[in-house]
Amino acid sequence: MIAFGPVPSRRLGRSLGINNIPAKICSYSCAYCQVGTTLQMEIKRLYFYSPQEIYEDVKVKVESSASQSHAIDYLTFVPDGEPTLDINLGQEIDMLRSLGIRIAVISNASLIWDESVREDLAKADWVSVKVDALDERTWRRMDRPHRALRQEAILQGILEFSKDYKGVLVTESMLLAGINDDCNSLRALAEFLKKVNPAIAYISVPTRPPAEIWATCPRRRAFVKLIRYFAPG
Repeated sequence: MIAFGPVPSRRLGRSLGINNIPAKICSYSCAYCQVGTTLQMEIKRLYFYSPQEIYEDVKVKVESSASQSHAIDYLTFVPDGEPTLDINLGQEIDMLRSLGIRIAVISNASLIWDESVREDLAKADWVSVKVDALDERTWRRMDRPHRALRQEAILQGILEFSKDYKGVLVTESMLLAGINDDCNSLRALAEFLKKVNPAIAYISVPTRPPAEIWATCPRRRAFVKLIRYFAPG
């Protein structure tokens, strides 16, 4: 199934999901991932489905929803893997424009150092990028990236994208107990996100069974620190 929903989304209203990557191909194998361990680690952009197949599948869902008077707020690229691994992402966004619905992409940002990825993401109306940690050791422990990825390049790519992007940019960060919930980690995260200047910086904690049992929710004191570092001023 390529298109699914529409489903209620806390960020996007009623969202029609687009699964443009076969499960579970990703550039990360996050310890907290609710979908489970990555089956195929990949950083090369590849051809998975034809843009026409994606367009037709989404169109059928949109027409079906319209016939039942079900509104759709966003068409959202949110596969079980990383959506920017799809080399045709930009073309698919262009084709879906004819449906007259805003388009969102939820990305882990691992390939945003690539100019072609930034160009594709720039076509969307709403983009979410992941920033879990500024310390490379912590990043590798949490997100368990493909060994060829470099955190410095990813962070720089996020900053470059944030300067030029005309749509709504949000960030998403996961907090794990004993991993990135200490003062230094939270301060560094807050300082970086201030540079990115997203419309909203979402902070998440594990609420569903994670890939690794040690990926657990921080204690309350971590959120007290969080408020201190993320407060305006």
